[in-house]
Parts: sequence; C-alpha cells; structure tokens
Amino acid sequence: MRERPGNSVTLSRMDAATPSDQQPQADELSAGWMAGCVSDLLGRHGVSPRHQATEIAQICAISISQARRKLRGAVWLFGEVLALCRHYGESLDAVFAQHAVLGALPLGVGAATGSGEPRAGQPALLLVDALELPCTLHLGAQCAPGATDTQELLATHLGQSWVVGSAARVLALNPAGTCYRIEQLQLESPDDQPRLRIAVLDDDPCAAQTLVDWFHEMGFDAEPFTSADALLQPLQAGSHFDAYVVDLILSGGQTSQSVVEEIRRRQAQVPVILLTGQLRDGTASEATLATMLRTQGVTFFEKPVRPAVLTAAIQSSLDRLQATPPSQP
Repeated sequence: MRERPGNSVTLSRMDAATPSDQQPQADELSAGWMAGCVSDLLGRHGVSPRHQATEIAQICAISISQARRKLRGAVWLFGEVLALCRHYGESLDAVFAQHAVLGALPLGVGAATGSGEPRAGQPALLLVDALELPCTLHLGAQCAPGATDTQELLATHLGQSWVVGSAARVLALNPAGTCYRIEQLQLESPDDQPRLRIAVLDDDPCAAQTLVDWFHEMGFDAEPFTSADALLQPLQAGSHFDAYVVDLILSGGQTSQSVVEEIRRRQAQVPVILLTGQLRDGTASEATLATMLRTQGVTFFEKPVRPAVLTAAIQSSLDRLQATPPSQP
C-alpha cells in the first residue's frame, strides 16, 4: 500500500498469522518517511549517503538498484527495516523516534468504545521511546505472551485506549493482557503537509528523470513528462503542480510556448522555469525566448544548469509567492 511520501507511514501484513520466527514478507512501509529513518540509521553508524545503497543491498540481500529506489521512496518491506535494525543493534523504537513528533499526546487520546474487543480501524497510540504518536490500527490475530519476537510490533488494550509498541514494551505494560498482531497501522508523519509537486517536461527521458531524481532527494514530489501532450493531459483534467520545469525546444523542433501559455491560463502565478541548451547553435530562437520572458513571467536558465541552482530558484519563487498577500477583488 502506497501513501504520498512524507505524509504518512503504513505497515501492513497480508498474513497476520505468520509465525514469529519467520521474516515478515508482506509488511510494507510506505516509503519516503521510512527512507529518511533508514538513512539516518545508517548515518549514525558512519555510512555516508553515497555508500548507503550498497550497505542496504548487502544487509537486506537485494540489488543495489533496488536499494537506491527504496532510498528515493519505493516501498520498504518491514522485514528489511527489521534486518537493518538488528544488524546495527538498534530497536525499532529508536529508528522510528528519529523522525517522530515532539510533544506527545496523553495516553487517553483515541479511546476505544464498548468492552475493548478489537475491531478494524481503531484509533490508537504508537509508543516510541518517550513519545506517543496517534495512529489508526487494524488488528490481526491474537498472540500468546512469549510467542513473538521482542521487536515485533504488537497491540494491546490499556485503560480506554489501544496502544502499539514493540512486543517487549507492550508485554511490560500489560503482562497479563491480551495482545494482537497488527494487520495494518497508519500514522501521521512529522510533517503533515503534502510535498510540493514539480512537473518536469523534457523530450529526453534521461534528462527528465535525472531532474526528477534530484527533486525527490531534495524533498519534492516530481513527475517527468516527455511530450507536451503528456503534460497537458493532467493539466486539462484539473491536476495542477506547484512548479514547472520546461524545456524550450521539444521533439521535432516544437517549442513549449503553447504549453507555458496553457499553464499560465490555469495557474497565473505558478513558478515556471524554462531551460534550453540550443541558443548557441540557433535551434532555439532568442526572439521566442524573449517573448516568453516578457509575456509569461518565466525564469530562464541555459543548459547545463546545476540542479542545486535550479532548486534554489524554484524555492525562492515559491517563497515569494507565499509571502505575497492575495490581491483584493
């Protein structure tokens, strides 16, 4: 199950009755938030960002390319996160706490109704070190005390609330109580704001994907497009982006002027960054570029442009836009 990176993390189990001595094979963590937690875990143990994918691949027995995708926001298996925690001798609690929200809620928040019998979609609290994080819980099978791994996440009913934590912690809090495995757990990430969306239009798929990968690493939610029609379809369907990076010359010598004009018709103030590397050979017309700079309010960079400079320009435009008070009708 995938959620928008940065908004929430979801753990799910396809077979809640899986024996505890087997690696959970279908526990999925959605994904950008956990990538940050894992990256911090490796960093604490001296693994530099450039070597983290190799380290993950070796510990989790996956390919380096798979590891890179996971660090960029692909789905994590819970067993992979657990393998990394065990390798470095850290608890799941410690790893989650690195990105957890300070300012815990009182334990009584999210009370269950009725007699405390488990039902799907219960409000609960995830206990992470000294923190208590609100979440939504879908309970799995009941399990007997001592029949689980000490780091497996379990749920139990305390007072008027469901609580979730490592097996060791839950059993310490409620040694005589009934515990349940977790079918699904969803909690809000530290930043409840959706990541800003950037559309990248370039008829060179490699160039488009390179920028998208960079934006992902910088915390944006970017999407590549390789033709004007491909970008116009979501625009015309009402799907807007927070910024656009557009190549001036597309395949067949077509300019992106009509695309930019359509963007402006729908989003008058949105940042639009125009790129081209074809001014010097005359493929790109300086007159066309000048017209777009004058009439469409775009920002222009000549290729090759450093991604960090491009990111700074976008963020600066977004900051100015946010600081500008709305015009009065």
